[in-house]
Formats: sequence, structure tokens, C-alpha cells
Amino acid sequence: MRTALRNPVRLPRLRELARVSRCAVIVTCDKTRGVPSHTTIPAILDELRNGGMNTAQVKVVVATGLHKGETMADVRERLGGALTDSLHIEIHDSDDETQLTFLGRLSSGVPLYLDRAVIESDLVVVESTVEPHFFAGFTGGSKVILPGVAGSQTILGNHSWKNIDDPRSRYGNIENPIRSDADESLCHLKRVFALNLVLDSRKRMVHATSGDPIASFRKSAEAVTRHSHMRVQRRPDVVITTNGGYPLDRDIYQCVKGIAVAEQVLHSGSRIIMVGECVDGVAHDGFLNLMASDSPDVLHEKIRRSSCAIPDQWEAQVLCRILRQNPVWFVTRPELRSEIESMHMRYAPTVEQALSSAGLSKGQHVLVVSHGPSTILTK
Repeated sequence: MRTALRNPVRLPRLRELARVSRCAVIVTCDKTRGVPSHTTIPAILDELRNGGMNTAQVKVVVATGLHKGETMADVRERLGGALTDSLHIEIHDSDDETQLTFLGRLSSGVPLYLDRAVIESDLVVVESTVEPHFFAGFTGGSKVILPGVAGSQTILGNHSWKNIDDPRSRYGNIENPIRSDADESLCHLKRVFALNLVLDSRKRMVHATSGDPIASFRKSAEAVTRHSHMRVQRRPDVVITTNGGYPLDRDIYQCVKGIAVAEQVLHSGSRIIMVGECVDGVAHDGFLNLMASDSPDVLHEKIRRSSCAIPDQWEAQVLCRILRQNPVWFVTRPELRSEIESMHMRYAPTVEQALSSAGLSKGQHVLVVSHGPSTILTK
């Protein structure tokens, strides 16, 4: 990480940018991501101080997008108490109009509202992990700005049926309409510097890039692709998948990512077994209510025909797209059984019972995707 900060891509070193800036904002991810901020933010602060900035000139904004429920206790868990207490920290709220600035429309026609603290800062430092993502291609980079610190109207426009349905909006594909909007949103910021991290299965940093938010991000995405892309020789009959463990498997909403990992390699009779702890339950009531409102076939068509997007419809859209073709067994805590079943999935207390219920028979092919969304699968 420190080597990356010393050798930025297509930009001067962060300390040089700090010398010509009056204030800076560090935009970091929320509790559903595994950014090791207790390590990265002190390193970023060192660079800013070496450029003449003091802590009073630096603000931290937590990019929540449409995720709700982030608290200062969550921030403290990631940063540690001393660092949290020494910094001015704000948690983005996409529905708080007093936090937002309207910046016009993107080329796609989506109205762009961004967090005022980010817009007004002379220097924006974006930190994120880069992992495969089920419709943005990869997490991180410009996605920390849109949807991370965008207004609800902007996020809903970006996460439209059309964009989610676009065949390019899949794991490992960096060229897609969702990422395109996010990249364009960067043009409305004064100076942007990115720190991009790649983590292994134990959440240790194994690769890092910094500098230009698009060019440096793409270099990290290339590194992710090299170690995450797996070609499947035979379409599996059963897929056992996860959400890569904590913190991404905190809730059922996020676990749609793990369910979608194998979508590109399934056949019409494939069964999916999802394993996730889900300590926060479903976490998104809108997602639960939407999924429980009708059958996957009917709901999928309703979302397609809707004239405007509503919160969480993209998660429902992807899950319905899968459930229309392939049944899903969800292995999690027993108290979540009713929610699982109301969303048209099948509950199982153990992987063994899920395999039995799914009708696994001798000679059938089982694909185990132990690291879930950290994996890019193709046939």
C-alpha cells in the first residue's frame, strides 16, 4: 500500500496535491465492505500532513449509497477509537437534501446529486477495495462516488432496469453503463486521488494501486481478474457458494451477490446452495417486501414494466432473474427461515441437508465457489 502511495498512476504524489489544496475529504466505504481503514487512513493522513495539511483540514465521509443503518459504532469498529475520535467524520445520507448538490445531468440523462462535502473539497481521496461485482463489473473506484455519496434520485437512475438488464452488467466486465455513469461523475470533482486495494480470502492486502481514479482502478481490476477468473469446463448440476465471509455476508440483501456468482455457467436444471451467516438478517425491508410481493416470474415482469426505479429493485431483479431458471437453497441461521421462504428460496440448516433436499445424485457435478463474489466464472 505504501509503495502504491509513493508511485501513483498518472498523478503527482498525494502530498504534492495536498500542497495546492486548502482542504481534503477522504471518502471511505461502509460496514458491508472490508476496507482495512485502520491501516489505510493513517497512511493517507501521513501523505496529507507531509503536504502541509493538518487534521483540522481533513474530513472523512462514509459512502453508504442507499445502504441504511451505518452508525458511528460501525465506523469505530473499522477505524479504531483513537482514529475515530481524532477525525471529523460524516455518514452520507442519500435522502438528506441538505447534504446534496445538484450538478446537472450525466450523458445518460441521469440527474447527478452528490454529497456537498465532497463537491466543495479541494481534494477528494477515495479509498476502496476492488472486487468482482455482480452488475458494476467491479467494486471500488468511481463506484465509491456513485452510488457511494450520491443522492437517491441519482442512484435510482443509475440502477435502472435497463442498466441492470444490460448483458455487459455482469461480474468482471468493466465496460458497462453503471460504471460509465460513475466514471463520468468524477469530472464534477476538483481533484481526485484514489487508493485501490485488492484483498485475499483472509482480508489481507495483496495488491494496491493509487493515483488517477480511473487509470489506477483499472490496473487493480486487471490484477483481480488475473487471480479471480476461473473457466468452468462443465456446467454444474449443483453450485455451493458463499458471500466470502464477513463483512459481505452480514445480510441476505448482500448475499444476492454470492447467489449470482455462478449465473453465467449454470444450465436450466442447476441448483444453487448459498451459505451465509447474515448477522444483520435481511437488512433491507424494501427488498424483503418486494421479493415477498409476488412470484419471481410476475415480479420480474413488474419491475421490467415499471416506469421508475424504486429502492432495492435491482437486488430483486437479479435474484428473480436467477430464481426463474434455478432454485436456490439458503443455508443460514434458523431464525431467518421465514424470510428466506417468503423470498421464494428454500431454507436449509446445513449444507448436507441442502444437498439432500436439492436431490443431488451420484454422478452429478458439484461446483464449490468457496470465495463467492471474489470469483469471476465463465464457461
